[in-house]
Amino acid sequence: MSEASPSSIDRLQGLTPRVQRLARRIQHWIQQGEHEHALPLLDEAMTEFPKHPELLRLCGLIEQREGRLVPAIALFSSAARSWPHDGLVESNLGTALAQRGDIDAALRSFERATELDPTLIDAWFNLGSALEMRGDATGAHAAFTAVLELNPRHQPARILRAEALKTLGQIAEAESELRAVLREEPGAVSAWVALVNLKSLRTDAHDRAAIEKLYSSSALSPVHRIDLGFAYASVLEAEGNYVQAFAVFTAANAAKRGTLRWDAGAVSALVDDILAAFATAETASSGAERGGDIVFLVGMPRSGSTLGEQILAAHPAVAGGGETGLVAQVLQTESKRRGARFPYWVAQATDADWARLGDDYLARIASLRKTSALFTDKTLTNWQTLGAIRRMLPAARIVHCLRDPLEAAWSCYKHNFATDQRYSYDVAELAAFHKDCARAMVAWKARHPGWIYEHRYEELIGDAESSVRALLAHCGLDFNPACLRFHEADREVRTASAAQVRRPLRNDSAVAQRYGELLDPFRSALDRR
Repeated sequence: MSEASPSSIDRLQGLTPRVQRLARRIQHWIQQGEHEHALPLLDEAMTEFPKHPELLRLCGLIEQREGRLVPAIALFSSAARSWPHDGLVESNLGTALAQRGDIDAALRSFERATELDPTLIDAWFNLGSALEMRGDATGAHAAFTAVLELNPRHQPARILRAEALKTLGQIAEAESELRAVLREEPGAVSAWVALVNLKSLRTDAHDRAAIEKLYSSSALSPVHRIDLGFAYASVLEAEGNYVQAFAVFTAANAAKRGTLRWDAGAVSALVDDILAAFATAETASSGAERGGDIVFLVGMPRSGSTLGEQILAAHPAVAGGGETGLVAQVLQTESKRRGARFPYWVAQATDADWARLGDDYLARIASLRKTSALFTDKTLTNWQTLGAIRRMLPAARIVHCLRDPLEAAWSCYKHNFATDQRYSYDVAELAAFHKDCARAMVAWKARHPGWIYEHRYEELIGDAESSVRALLAHCGLDFNPACLRFHEADREVRTASAAQVRRPLRNDSAVAQRYGELLDPFRSALDRR
């Protein structure tokens, strides 16, 4: 998140002329990022005025930018107590809170900052970014619109507003926004990436030529080359140029993998330990109905899970929750309380503990759901925690989203994920994670017969009504024709498939076979020959 813009008030009031001059020099060095020059001047200024709010704020900025967030938050908070009506201080506080991961507190600070000073562009921008992180696309859109009312040429806000429009299902409006940016700045990598990621959009030869020229530029930063590489390869694939697309995808994945830490062996060992910790299919001695209005969709990314949730969310009795990550948060909180990582405390947990954790999860989703509605949680990696879910929420329903392994793996490899799918940029690591998921699901199904429903993407494409009826029946829902018109459902969709689920089913999504022997390494790694 970016730093808030300066306020128009006299921030140096109460300082002597000499210290005011020092403060201006401090501001200059902070803006230049040369903190080593700012710090001795700041020490000198604070010797005379140790509690002046502006000096505290400047000190907080240095602490924040050096990654020392706890003292930064303390300094901003102290400045805010002295200047309780200062929007800039409140915005700086929000930025530090957001960087620490306290998004709820950051949101409150950004909201207060924009109330105190509605002209603070970066406070509005940071508010929009925080709302987007919290999953509120409507609020994010409004905040980015406020930025653009103050500065119509604010490119990051225009691009992020387009992303919010995509989440809200306004695909044409999103494309219009992005193309307007590109008309003004053809080299805007983020805008090209966002445009290609609309998915439902078909780029033309002019688009491809512009992306190709930009991708070939020696001035492109490594990060931008990775981002644009995935987009460029997607365009080449759409044109049927599979050989060149494969080469660009391979280069982009290799470059991205070089920026990440991932240990496939450690993950496989953790899966072993999780399965061992829940080796017996224990059931709760009380609260057997707890979680009966929850549906968890699990499995590998790019396996039709967003589409499955969209089908369910089209039902009037269902509230689609998206990827909440809340089961992991509940278990992490418990692990911190016990001083041991999950699953190494499972043997000590009692029925009362599991009931408490289940109630914790239900409390966390309370603000996300409709009253009495069935709630879907599409956090795919919950396949790792199904043993815990069974004890926390015994009556919850599980939907395992499945797709042809080669198609799913290739689709993962083609995608530059924004979050934690660190396994997807190397063929062997991707295959290892896929196998870990598959063997875990086999174990859970064997231990809990009838609990997990397999929702297969290819069956949905082949016979939509039969597949939808079976999915709804597993979730305890009567058939509703609206579920066949899932693309008309009015809800926010935040995944890479946000644009795809806004259109009817199509049978042209399988593309892996078109690459022929180029994907033989994937087939070998997945044992699919």
